[in-house]
Amino acid sequence: MIADRTARHLQLMTDTIAAVNSSLDLDEVFQQIASKVAAALDTDACYVYLYDEARDRLELRATHGARFDDPANRPRMRLGEGITGTAAATGRPVLLAHAAHLDPRFVSFPNLPEEEYESILAVPVLARDRLEGALNVRTRLPRAFADDEVELLCAIAGQVGQAIENAKLYDRLQRRVSELESLTVREIHHRVKNNLQTVASLLRLQARTLEDEPAQRALDESVNRILSIAAVHDLATASHDDDIDCADLLGRLEVTLGHGLGGRPVASSLEPVTLSGARANALALVFCELFGNAVEHGTGRIEVTLRRDGSSVELVVADEGPGPSPERSDGMGLTIARELVREELRGRLELRGRAVARFPAES
Repeated sequence: MIADRTARHLQLMTDTIAAVNSSLDLDEVFQQIASKVAAALDTDACYVYLYDEARDRLELRATHGARFDDPANRPRMRLGEGITGTAAATGRPVLLAHAAHLDPRFVSFPNLPEEEYESILAVPVLARDRLEGALNVRTRLPRAFADDEVELLCAIAGQVGQAIENAKLYDRLQRRVSELESLTVREIHHRVKNNLQTVASLLRLQARTLEDEPAQRALDESVNRILSIAAVHDLATASHDDDIDCADLLGRLEVTLGHGLGGRPVASSLEPVTLSGARANALALVFCELFGNAVEHGTGRIEVTLRRDGSSVELVVADEGPGPSPERSDGMGLTIARELVREELRGRLELRGRAVARFPAES
């Protein structure tokens, strides 16, 4: 009999170590340990609590033999509250062999059937003398746990504490890696933006040396396209992810591209529209072509509208002139815009007295 119990205890320690090393998902580890502890110690229930240091409280994370009805409202207790909270606060086991629910420290929870248990053995979960949680076992009949059982549960708790410490360390490392990746991406965007602005400056210098007006215009248009891409990278530098606020983007591009307006007013209605970096890049280039076309060939006030209509996004660039005729063949700029809307944005560009680009909000 004693040999069987010793073998069972040794197997429990082996199983606990295996469970701790099997996953960094604490809830999965806790559930394995709750079921194995209850089986090895021949108890009716086992509860595993995690200590929330920020809120200074214990939170139930796993059970065996008793289910709490509402996982969204987990039972919680302050240190020193209840029998398990007392074990956690004092750092020592608490054992009640019978009538545990009559103990003055007992605390009941509406979604846990705790009154049906007679005995309880609660121990703190420590890692390097630091409180990480608590666990307890319960029986429906009175039971005086032996010293070796108390020592075994304390040893198990030590393994659980190590699992919690490892999981927290892993979580911190994951967050740090994510932060470093974000910083690296932002640095890349920053360097790309600076390089694009340098290229744009060199092209501007080159354009000033040209006497051929069409060639000079072609270089100016290329400069605007490069600056449109640079604006996307500038916003991506400030962002923590790949998503770009296109209202902010088009607002910046209006200022950049408006140097040739000659006093013509611009009216903008830019609603918040968020696109991934690649799609925002395509939209910036489309806007560059449409706005540049309105500046060069249109008359009067220029109107720009960006809005989301259900599952679609609509960009409209119009002026007080007749606008491009649908029958007219596209120049280089409109050809670029049309291809970008179709291939990159999966939408359509229509020219009916005004330029309207409509495309799905999601790729």
